[in-house]
Amino acid sequence: MQIEHQCPQCGGPVVLDETDRLLSCSFCKTKLCIQPQDYLRYYFPPSDPFLEDVLFIPYWRFRGIHFLCKTSRIEDRVIDKNFLAMDSEHFNPTLGIRPQSLKLKIVKPMENARFVQPKTPFDRSLVETKQTVTYEMVTVHETRLVRRGNEGDYDEVPETRTELKEERIFHESFIADTASLIYTPVYIRSGRYCDAILNEPLYRGPAVYEPLPYEALSGSWKVGFLPTLCPNCGWDTIAERDSSVLFCKNCNSAWEAGKNTLKRVDHAFVISKKVPEGTPRRYLPFWRIRADMENVRLACYADLVRLGNLPKVIRPGWEEPPFYFWTPAFKMTPAVYLRMSKQFTIANFTGEMSDSAPDAPIHSANLPLKDAIESLVTIIADLGIKKKEILPLLPDIKIKVREALLVLFPFAETNHECVQPDIRCGFMKKALEWGRNI
Repeated sequence: MQIEHQCPQCGGPVVLDETDRLLSCSFCKTKLCIQPQDYLRYYFPPSDPFLEDVLFIPYWRFRGIHFLCKTSRIEDRVIDKNFLAMDSEHFNPTLGIRPQSLKLKIVKPMENARFVQPKTPFDRSLVETKQTVTYEMVTVHETRLVRRGNEGDYDEVPETRTELKEERIFHESFIADTASLIYTPVYIRSGRYCDAILNEPLYRGPAVYEPLPYEALSGSWKVGFLPTLCPNCGWDTIAERDSSVLFCKNCNSAWEAGKNTLKRVDHAFVISKKVPEGTPRRYLPFWRIRADMENVRLACYADLVRLGNLPKVIRPGWEEPPFYFWTPAFKMTPAVYLRMSKQFTIANFTGEMSDSAPDAPIHSANLPLKDAIESLVTIIADLGIKKKEILPLLPDIKIKVREALLVLFPFAETNHECVQPDIRCGFMKKALEWGRNI
């Protein structure tokens, strides 16, 4: 989804992606953090710019990675849906593929245009799975042994049968999720609402002869912008368009956008001697989280060994806290995100770290801490080996974060892979490219 806007500094045209957190102007080279009041509001401009008495109808749009912990497996997918933000029989229930095919603009006051207030407030329950228990007929393939003759030999005979299988949902979580409001233009002609983009009647509901049957506003919502200069030294920070964390190499600090200010983020860089000299490298960010948990015991690394039935002999020092979760601080494919979280958490990295920024590219830290915390219960479900015991506990697990650190690991780059030799893991570069589109 692409959004057309103007640079607040010079007025030049800027095209933003839906995932952008920074506005970068190619004319005056200004970089600004986008600061919406609550959520961003966009609109489709009508095909006729001189059309009068335009009414803009609100639709909620939600996009994000969805994890579903079920009886037999952990499912993952990307949700991208939009739905009407009011109860009305006059308008289409969804926008279809318009958000992906047409460019939008950020809502601003306009003459002869009125924006209808959403009557249905957005809540995550609108996109959560409604049916927690499902039943389905599955085909089971088995093999049984049939005795052949009197000599004691047996033949394997395949059998196929069907059985009723119950699937129960124990937990679901959303990460990298964004909610926004999209307004589409309509007008009234001959008692019918007409689409102001296609200029065709919307043949839904009874005829309308009132001039304005819905409460509407002028569209005076403001979007704030925050300079990306380091609050500590005034230096230009390093960040990409979708970054949630900005780095300053001048004073070795990291910052994230808060309400009307930049807040410092604790961070560290891993010092690794296992990445061969001369090999292209890139630093990828990970969240190291220490948390208190209710209804599951994970106070030390030994608890993780027991939970996951890891092939390790528990050492005396492992019985002492703390225990850390590790999750990627960047967007990637859901399956790889879960695998990397599991591998880094099991690896229990305790190597040397420094706060000095290296002379190497830093990948965008575009997954905020709140999303990493949201995924912790799903990671626990993935780590637990006794699924029948751990899954029923998931709805009652409470997590309270005590400490969070942004740690950047050096990854060696090949033509197709990113490899971390200290953790002994890697993934395909395509997972990073795909994550940019979430």
